[in-house]
Amino acid sequence: MLARDTHTPMGREHALGLEASRDLGEIRQALAETRQARSALHLSGVPPWELIPDVRPALESVRVPGSVAEGAELAALVPVLDAAARLRAYGRGIAEVAPDLHAAFTALPHEQGLGDLLRRALDQDGRLRDEASASLRRLRQRVRDLRKDIVKTLEGYFQSPTAESTFQERYVTVRHGRYVLPVRTEAKGRVRGIVHDRSQSGATLFVEPEGVVEANNDLVQAMREEESEELRVLAALTDAVRAALPELLALVGGVGSLDLIFGRAQLAERMEATEPEVSDERVVALRGARNPLLLAQSWKEPARAVVAVDVELDAARPVLVITGPNAGGKTVTLKTLVLLALMAQSGLHVPAREGARLPVFAQVFAIVGDDQSVAENLSTFSAFVKQLSIVLEDVDERSLVLLDELGAGTDPDDGAALAQAVLETLAERGALAVASTHLEPLKGFASSHPRARNASVEFDAERLAPTFRLVYDRPGQSYALAIGARLGLPPALIERAHAYRSTQQRQLQELLARLDDRDRRDAERTALIERREAESAGLLARAEAELAAAEKTARETVARAKAESQKRLGEIRRAVNEEWERLRGSEKTRADLTLGRKRLSEVARSAEAIPGEPPGAPGAASRPGAPGDQVEVAHLGLKGEILAVDGGTATVRAGTLTVKVPFQALRVIRPGGTSTSLAPARSLRIQMPERSAVAVELHLIGRTSEEARDLLEKYLDDAFLAGLPSVRIIHGKGTGALRRAVEEVLSAHPLVAEHRPGAPHEGGAGATIAVLGQA
Repeated sequence: MLARDTHTPMGREHALGLEASRDLGEIRQALAETRQARSALHLSGVPPWELIPDVRPALESVRVPGSVAEGAELAALVPVLDAAARLRAYGRGIAEVAPDLHAAFTALPHEQGLGDLLRRALDQDGRLRDEASASLRRLRQRVRDLRKDIVKTLEGYFQSPTAESTFQERYVTVRHGRYVLPVRTEAKGRVRGIVHDRSQSGATLFVEPEGVVEANNDLVQAMREEESEELRVLAALTDAVRAALPELLALVGGVGSLDLIFGRAQLAERMEATEPEVSDERVVALRGARNPLLLAQSWKEPARAVVAVDVELDAARPVLVITGPNAGGKTVTLKTLVLLALMAQSGLHVPAREGARLPVFAQVFAIVGDDQSVAENLSTFSAFVKQLSIVLEDVDERSLVLLDELGAGTDPDDGAALAQAVLETLAERGALAVASTHLEPLKGFASSHPRARNASVEFDAERLAPTFRLVYDRPGQSYALAIGARLGLPPALIERAHAYRSTQQRQLQELLARLDDRDRRDAERTALIERREAESAGLLARAEAELAAAEKTARETVARAKAESQKRLGEIRRAVNEEWERLRGSEKTRADLTLGRKRLSEVARSAEAIPGEPPGAPGAASRPGAPGDQVEVAHLGLKGEILAVDGGTATVRAGTLTVKVPFQALRVIRPGGTSTSLAPARSLRIQMPERSAVAVELHLIGRTSEEARDLLEKYLDDAFLAGLPSVRIIHGKGTGALRRAVEEVLSAHPLVAEHRPGAPHEGGAGATIAVLGQA
């Protein structure tokens, strides 16, 4: 399962070879890495693992001094080196949610120079490019020229009048590295030269004409020089790889380790697993534990739902005896416990509910037999005893022991006695032990022994079918007769079997059946209550969502009104800019600027009214709101009138918007009466500030970039209208973000003639001086 969630050969190998750790620190670190990888998956998706081959064999061959790697082996390193850059970039994007993995990704060696060298010299298939060296380019060009000349010369033979009877076919071919012509055997004497081969039928001779012998010799020599140069280049590339071998091995190892971590995370996501709390305390607390193998089956067959079980063990009662019918889930419970314990110690999250707790086991012993044949009882029991002796030799307080069908395969009385002695010994050694059995004496032992506990797999007596739920502190019964009747045994036979049971047995079985039935009904009632609570929570959540939607609508309405105001202000600002451009486009005097200021005042006075909020009388409500009250909804930025009251909620009309708001969110502005206009118009006024009323400097330290932009633009308008020749903007040094924002505003603002960094006595790099347009 885990290997299928890895993406590289190295990661898959790590997954298949994964072993449980016994070191608490290592386990906690691995679990934390899995948690961080899950967070990274949610934030950035799966890391870019694609196209990463396993180059470890090639690296091992390069390790040998003087060895020369094949071109294909060297070319395979290129995608690995390219992947390093992609993975490092992925790691930088997850720093906040996965700091440990961020460090691991960014620590991956990045041999960019080696990658560029190999990419220039080799194509994807490992063939050397002409550009691998100047000598190789020259030699290959010579080989191409010689081949072209030889082929041209040989093709000239086909122009002979006797070519049809001389040559078997009109093509040039190669034999033993030399270019030849296919000559008919009977025309051998017509072409003087060297015979290098003949066809299988003997009808064709492959002849190298005398006229190309020297050219073929030159070609062979050139090809040998080419091969020698190729070997030299490959040796040089191999040396470069050998020099970077430690980094390359670290890169490949790091990729495999990270792939395994993200494989654990992806498996955890698929299983909807949780991170267990692992400690040195001998406590097992697994709520809603699901068997991972059954989960995998359910992914393929969705109709097969996996039933969750609760598993509880601790040092005070370290022995758990599970009883109940066959096929009821006893063995599955044992396997679920051991699998989840080993998963946790391997750094895997476990398929259980939040709050899972597990100890660190130094040893896990499981004697679980699935082949239950009457004919093999003796051999089964002998094998069980042999395995049990091994367990008892090494078991201690850090051990987990699982015993399936304890005491079976021999005389029931002897088996029960032996089983009880084994469980008592395990308890004395401090081991946590879980055993399944059908033996009645073991049920009594678990009920009476202070360090043991009973549990049973639940059985639905009405349906005569197991529910697979584990019920604690209640011994189970086998329901053998009921199951036999369901499976078709004759009623008379079942009745006779009932008669053979003792009165005490029948009474005990009937009592247990009634208790099982009562527990089942209680569980159904609990489930019903939980469903109704969930439905109520859903209704409440929907109501809260509707209120949130109403509040959002109100905020959007206010935002639209504010946007309209900003639009109108923008129009006024454009008029200001146009007047300034007019002034800047001509020779200006102080009188011109004064005239410009007057015109700007006229623009402000002629601006249309902009909708605003009515001034509200301060003071909190001394009583709940009533219809007709003028109120303020502070968290929505609205003021309006109460139309109606229902319980603790008021219906408020604010302009065209009607919202329902709790009383505690209201503030009564004016009791009683009605309002014909909840948002009366107000006039926008742009006042020409006096020079003395505008400061010659603006402090922006502590502001965000956006706040600074807004404040600076308004300040520049006021400073210009006040007639200030220049101003100082103090932004500090810091990260430089405020300084950049200030420079962007000053560069684009139409009222700024020029700007510069402050001189040392003006604040240096922490301030900027802006000169405003003037005569």
